[in-house]
Amino acid sequence: MLSKKIDIRVYYEDTDSGGIVYYANYFKFTERCRTELLRDFGLNQTDIFNKHNIKFIVHSVSMEYINPSYLDDMLTVETSISFTKKASIEFDQKIYKILGNNKIDIIKSKCKIVSIDSNLKIKAMPSDILKKFLEVK
Repeated sequence: MLSKKIDIRVYYEDTDSGGIVYYANYFKFTERCRTELLRDFGLNQTDIFNKHNIKFIVHSVSMEYINPSYLDDMLTVETSISFTKKASIEFDQKIYKILGNNKIDIIKSKCKIVSIDSNLKIKAMPSDILKKFLEVK
């Protein structure tokens, strides 16, 4: 199974007044990693829309907060594809940090995206795109 890891530094803008990462920013971090995973497949969302008239949108997401992270932490965001259908992809995602020799889990998340057309109707992914996702399973 293909997975993607990216590192993200926590900046002041990512935190609340207590210096703890504001919960909604984890959604941004996981979105970035999903986008980079698509890039690893040679896909980007602008080209997909221009060529196939589809966009990927989030259908559902769940996130479990395990431990906080703080200003200046270096976080690792990891994304893998857990399930693929004709018009949807489900991702397992996690964020963690390494302190010394310890891996500290920050969040665990599941995200389902669907492909839609310009009329906001669910539309199957083109076979060439779907094939790329199915080849890594």
